[in-house]
Amino acid sequence: MKMNLMTNKPGPIAHLTKVGRFYRHMGRATEVATVLVKFGFDDLLVRLGLTDLLDQVRGLVGLKIQSRQLDRPERIRLVMEELGVVFIKWGQYLSTRDDLISPAYIKEFVRLQSAVQPVPWAEVESLLAGLTSSGELLNIDSEPLAAASVGQVHAARMADGQEVVVKIRRPGLAKKVNTDLEILAELAALAEKNLPALASTRPRALVAEFARGLRAELDYTLEAVNLERFGRFYAANPKVKVPRIYRSLCTEQVLVMERIEGLKFSETRALTAAGYDLPSLARFGTEVVIEQIMLFGYFHGDPHPGNLLVQPGPRIALLDLGLVGRLTRSKREILLDLTLGVVRKKPRAVTGALLKLVQAEGEIPPDRERLEVEVDLFLEANLGRPLKDINLGRVLNDMMSLADQYQLSLPSDLLLLIKALTQLEGLGCQLDPDFNLVKVARPFIVSQYRKRYSPRYWLKRLGENMVDWKDFLEMVPGDLKPLYNMLRSGRLKSDFSLEGLEDLRQTLESSSYRLSFAVVLASLVIGSSVVIHADVPPKWLGWPVLGLAGFLAAALVGFWLLFDYLRNRRF
Repeated sequence: MKMNLMTNKPGPIAHLTKVGRFYRHMGRATEVATVLVKFGFDDLLVRLGLTDLLDQVRGLVGLKIQSRQLDRPERIRLVMEELGVVFIKWGQYLSTRDDLISPAYIKEFVRLQSAVQPVPWAEVESLLAGLTSSGELLNIDSEPLAAASVGQVHAARMADGQEVVVKIRRPGLAKKVNTDLEILAELAALAEKNLPALASTRPRALVAEFARGLRAELDYTLEAVNLERFGRFYAANPKVKVPRIYRSLCTEQVLVMERIEGLKFSETRALTAAGYDLPSLARFGTEVVIEQIMLFGYFHGDPHPGNLLVQPGPRIALLDLGLVGRLTRSKREILLDLTLGVVRKKPRAVTGALLKLVQAEGEIPPDRERLEVEVDLFLEANLGRPLKDINLGRVLNDMMSLADQYQLSLPSDLLLLIKALTQLEGLGCQLDPDFNLVKVARPFIVSQYRKRYSPRYWLKRLGENMVDWKDFLEMVPGDLKPLYNMLRSGRLKSDFSLEGLEDLRQTLESSSYRLSFAVVLASLVIGSSVVIHADVPPKWLGWPVLGLAGFLAAALVGFWLLFDYLRNRRF
């Protein structure tokens, strides 16, 4: 279901006390409400339950700026532009999610990519004073090459003549971002609670994942680490270029790296004019990121068209690695199991893999049988169609909704993976209307299955586990030595008892005792009968004496057993 952003349909008014994150930053919250009212979104504040805040700002807002002459998507874009960095980044994020919002909103939000004005040189020059005084960095251009919501890029040259770019974070940005992220998170919670039409899109989860990525973008030292890591991944691959990083010049607010030239994937006209085959580029760019996911375990978390450059060859250059996802080997193997279950349409296998990937919220586990039924319906609804008709973004979004329905919380890296795959699909479709991400990813999936069940793979796993076994075996002798010394000296004792066995012991003794007498009794009766029947002398009154003595002894034993039973009422 696509979001109908800021719908005008009436709804319930939520009760909200002034204790939430929204009201911890009352000054900024008032600014947000003022801008919303300014562009004609009074009803949204009412539906979110913020009527008290609405009453405060109504008197502060003059005439609404052309709010009635502009359509809704444009007014929302203007709201985001006026509210600044976090809301602009939020709009940019939504512009890549065609599985969530309609084309009219996407078309408008894409314009936010160029909506940010650069910071004046006088405000950023002080951040570069240490770099220029060292003599390593020369001739920094005061006019930025590009300005983004988080930072801006300036051209420069190293002392050795190498052309570089200097990426500078906007001064004082971190505190503003944290404030606005808390406000945005509270708005998402209110929307999920009071706007049923948006509940299936999971606003809180979307904002949480967005906030994680934005906070990572604020620390340029993290991006420096990512650039070095991906540089090692592609060191021997001439088809992928990662900018060289000058680590000694990097700080949390400043990043210095090799200058990379090329055409953006979004510049379709320029790519066509340069002679590139757009469908081939769509497959190539997608394969690069799929390879990161399946082989490296680290992947570009924001592969939108502006972050991938095309160079002659063709060669793909990776930019803006501030947001990188991480998938452990175990998670990648579970994803393979999930994929196999989806392809084979096995609800039990899909459910098992899904439950391994997620963490249940609360102590009550999901109803697995019911979940399997829902998964079966999900598979039929999303995959019971030709491959070319499968929209992966819609499939992944439906899967997230299904997990949310059963209170299953997807790990942050998995949410980032879903976002990256959705962006890849959107990128591919921009270049090739017939693009199909599932078809591009299939060879990588098949290759991983073959590797997983190959002898070489299991030998490698065995070798990795040998390290753990080595440590274990080295510890065993030391741990067993005290036990051996005690055993050798005779000081090892074992003293244990099992409660409740005494009555059983007595019963068994009594039963075996009486059983023995019963066997003797039977033997006397049988033996005496044989003696009498054989007519063995001596006799008394014509009866064999031994036979009569045996019967007498048998009678005594029988009477004793009967007396014991009558006395104890049990055998």
